[in-house]
Amino acid sequence: MSATGKPQDRVRTYSEIVAGGELDRVYLGDRGYLQRVAGDLYGGLARTDTAEVAAAMHHGNRPGPSRGYLYQLAAAAGWTSVPFLPLLRQRTLILAGDDDPIIPLANARLMHALIRGSRLHVYCDGHLGLVTQAAELAPVVDGFLAAP
Repeated sequence: MSATGKPQDRVRTYSEIVAGGELDRVYLGDRGYLQRVAGDLYGGLARTDTAEVAAAMHHGNRPGPSRGYLYQLAAAAGWTSVPFLPLLRQRTLILAGDDDPIIPLANARLMHALIRGSRLHVYCDGHLGLVTQAAELAPVVDGFLAAP
């Protein structure tokens, strides 16, 4: 099998974005750069409204020290909770976007299959759905927390 498109025509993987140092530019606050790569990086609404997503990501809300960001990258590169998921006994709500390049929907489906009694809610958006779809997702979370 071979691809016939030019390399720049395909969607880049999250690993390629991390390896290229692009998340560093996003994390350090290069808003113009975020607007250019937001669709590939976050999917969902970021594919069509990059300005809104860039504003939400850089409205004076850089999360904590850079050490936490580095830990997050290291964890994503080589750690998995899969063997431990069947051991969970807590009620679990799994929220997943249907267009998330960072955490594909298949991951949420696997978690749902491995966590006994979990609830999977798939929303129409990408990785930033909890920010961009907050009004739609808050009732889902509230309903889950209020259930016995």
